[in-house]
Amino acid sequence: MVIFFDDSMPVGLLVIDCLFENGLSLKDKRRILLSITRRLRDNFNISVAETKHQDLWQRSELSIALVNTDYKLIERNYERIIEFISKDRRITVLNYETTSLY
Repeated sequence: MVIFFDDSMPVGLLVIDCLFENGLSLKDKRRILLSITRRLRDNFNISVAETKHQDLWQRSELSIALVNTDYKLIERNYERIIEFISKDRRITVLNYETTSLY
């Protein structure tokens, strides 16, 4: 879903449910998440936060906010971000949901 606040700024929200199959501890998960979130911010210029399962060592929910002047670019970036995360063998994407505000 994309929301417009002033008729010209679409906002996208991508929520990703993740699994860390080979995680040995909560510390391992946090180290992996830090690496992934830094690379996501660097490559896509987005905001990322872990929004659920902070105390579980094999699960995580990442919420990602995207802002752009073109809603089509937001939609394309959803796919690019999922693909980017899926390429990291330390993490498995279980499910994701997109919301765009036009």
